[in-house]
Amino acid sequence: MPKATRETILAAVLTNHKPDLPAVPSEVAISSTGLALAQITERQRKTMEARMVFVREIERLASVVGKEAVIRNMVRAAREERLAPHLQALVHVANDRPGKRADRGLSRRGLYQWCSLYASGGVAALVPMHKQRDMGIPPWANAFLSLYQTPQHPTVADCLRRMKWAGERPSIFTVYRFLAKIGLPSRMAGRATGNALLKMRPHKIRITDNLLPGDVYTADGTTFDAEIQNPLDGQAFKPEVTLVLDVATRRCVGVSVGHAESALTILDALRIACCFGGVPAMLYCDNGSGYKNKLLLGEGQGMLARLGVEMVNSIPQRPQGKGLMERAVQTICTPLSKRLPSCTHADMDRDTAKKVYRITRKDLKIKGRSDLLPTWPEFLKLLAAGIDEYNSTAHRALPMTAGEDGKRRHMSPDECWRNFEARGWEPCRVPEKDREDLFMPGARRVVRNGVVKLFNGEYFAPDLEEFHGATVDVRYDIWDSQHVHVWTTRGEKICTAELNAHAIPYFPASQVEAARAKRQRGQVSRLARKIEAVAPGARVELPEPCMPLTVADGVCPDTAMEAAEIMERARADEKAVQAEFRPVFQHSYEKYEWLMCHREQWTGADVDWLQSYVRSEEYADLHDNYRSLGLAWPQDTAATAG
Repeated sequence: MPKATRETILAAVLTNHKPDLPAVPSEVAISSTGLALAQITERQRKTMEARMVFVREIERLASVVGKEAVIRNMVRAAREERLAPHLQALVHVANDRPGKRADRGLSRRGLYQWCSLYASGGVAALVPMHKQRDMGIPPWANAFLSLYQTPQHPTVADCLRRMKWAGERPSIFTVYRFLAKIGLPSRMAGRATGNALLKMRPHKIRITDNLLPGDVYTADGTTFDAEIQNPLDGQAFKPEVTLVLDVATRRCVGVSVGHAESALTILDALRIACCFGGVPAMLYCDNGSGYKNKLLLGEGQGMLARLGVEMVNSIPQRPQGKGLMERAVQTICTPLSKRLPSCTHADMDRDTAKKVYRITRKDLKIKGRSDLLPTWPEFLKLLAAGIDEYNSTAHRALPMTAGEDGKRRHMSPDECWRNFEARGWEPCRVPEKDREDLFMPGARRVVRNGVVKLFNGEYFAPDLEEFHGATVDVRYDIWDSQHVHVWTTRGEKICTAELNAHAIPYFPASQVEAARAKRQRGQVSRLARKIEAVAPGARVELPEPCMPLTVADGVCPDTAMEAAEIMERARADEKAVQAEFRPVFQHSYEKYEWLMCHREQWTGADVDWLQSYVRSEEYADLHDNYRSLGLAWPQDTAATAG
């Protein structure tokens, strides 16, 4: 074939042909440096692959027209930008000349050199040798980092100004380049601590593939980020919502709402979870006082011991260990709070939040009701709807299923629960007849003369006669104080004791009423004689009932004044009798609220009890509520105001 023909064919091939890119090994030793391809940078790898493309193209065409002809035509075509598009695009990559020389074409010497390197060292020999990055630690690093790695997050410029260094002070750009070489966790050590630093560290994830529904329940409480109207005093407050989730299906099986996270709120949420979803094998929760208490963990009378549930506590100060529960709380409660005008979430516009606050307080003061504050029933209805919405929404942590439209999607918690039931799983149900007694909180008490004392109340039953001096388990309903259920410490029910069932009238009612009527007649008779002596002929009118006493118009002014004094003393005596009456308190917080509202009736024992109560955990949990009601302890109020 004539030389001109061969040149024409070669030019056409270099211009139009697009061969397959070569396969580059992932691990090839570089004989000259001892490095491995896995250790090179992305820029070095791209340069090596681009050079390999040109070497393979030269070898492929050299067998037809010779190596010199191929290289000479390739250089000319690259200079005139007539190379095939895939080759022309690789010219500047293969040259590895960034910046001003990026538009440099191919050279005859360079192509021969690449072919020679490949022949002697293989693909790895085509890797360009870049200057290694200086990873040394400068001498001023310790002096700078001692100022930089502090929780106050000082700026680089400020640390440079305060740095005490005898040598040449580095520029701020030198410091920035040094910091860029340090990994983020090591760079932030000291600037971030605890959970903020843990978020940057490697961690393990917990899988739930081997769990069945009811194996593990997890519970947590959160303050709802919106105000509602308190059903007790009508004031605005933020309720505490406690949720219980099944770990295997992510289904919310229990919920309770209270003024603060307490043992009773947790007990109520767990009761609903056990009745609705079944008794769990384990309860996974944090170390709060609402979970670690005798009401739940008490030996014998604790509810978890009665149910046979094992409590497992998370590591303190490690919310990542309960990420499943933390995420669910945000998913359920945060959108609900943002649907209310009284939202107090951090995302709420501050100016609007202040306006809502002023309007609601003004409405409560004038009308006792605000349209911007949901009522208690409205809030409960909203919360129930939010939980139903969560349980019926696809959850990305659950298995895939086919939707009604035939598309693949994740199961919802309800669908996952029903899927387990369809495969033969059944929850551990609580018998209907045992629900009331099983979920009542309990306390150990000693029987005295057929009576057990609980929360300042005395409960009596004839069946307790033979248990005098014995320790029993007293279980009570937090909503009904009229009776309690008494069990032995071995778990055998004895009886139901009624409040003050052993109390009888000091005298029969008829006898007391007769004596009272006789005394009243004597008082009226003496008063009438006294009026007759002062104003003869005056008539006394006694309406039904006899009190108060009214004197006819014929009484002189002095007599009317004396009669008014008598009536005032009678009213004072009646108030004194009422003041001596004290209700029976079921809980400590009820006693505290009553005493703070009746300070004039404090005794020395009351003062001692109050000083002890304000140092307790229960007072700390309810402090915000007491302060909103104006019932906070005086020293506490002064400290807050200061």
